[in-house]
Amino acid sequence: MLWVANARRPELGLPSAGLGWLWLGCALGVAGIPLYALGWHDAARAVSAATSRRAGRAIVGLGAASAALGTLIHGLTALEIAGAVRAGAPALDPLAAVASAGGALVALWAAAGAAVLVASLLFAGAALRRSALGLALLVPALGTLVLAAVAAASPWLQAFLAPAAPNLAHLLFFAACARRAGS
Repeated sequence: MLWVANARRPELGLPSAGLGWLWLGCALGVAGIPLYALGWHDAARAVSAATSRRAGRAIVGLGAASAALGTLIHGLTALEIAGAVRAGAPALDPLAAVASAGGALVALWAAAGAAVLVASLLFAGAALRRSALGLALLVPALGTLVLAAVAAASPWLQAFLAPAAPNLAHLLFFAACARRAGS
């Protein structure tokens, strides 16, 4: 999806990609992002001894909500990109494109961000109570911010890393939780 969106930006000098690639990226995200709910469930189990049942349920529920919202955001973003390509609209960087898409997409991003932030804070608190500083530092909210800050280093990173930061942060977090559970 990002290649299709960014290929329209002359300053990046990318070869164009057809809409088929956009729909493939859309399908992969729409199929994969709901699995984040399972990742949050397992993450909550990793710190269950250090958290109340209520906080554990909140981590799972907020993680599942963020997965559902993320899936919707991914699909709607693909529709926005396809519409812009078909209309020949001026190319924007991905974050500006989301902002210009209007209220619904921005509101979904805000809701998903809030869910991830609260789940991350609850998880980090429980991880710190278990003396798992590494896990606490890998929560998706913080990981997204760190990756987005790194992306500021170049236009290429801004074009590809910044929009993918939430997904990459989740993958790193889930991998760390799985590794901890396996040890």
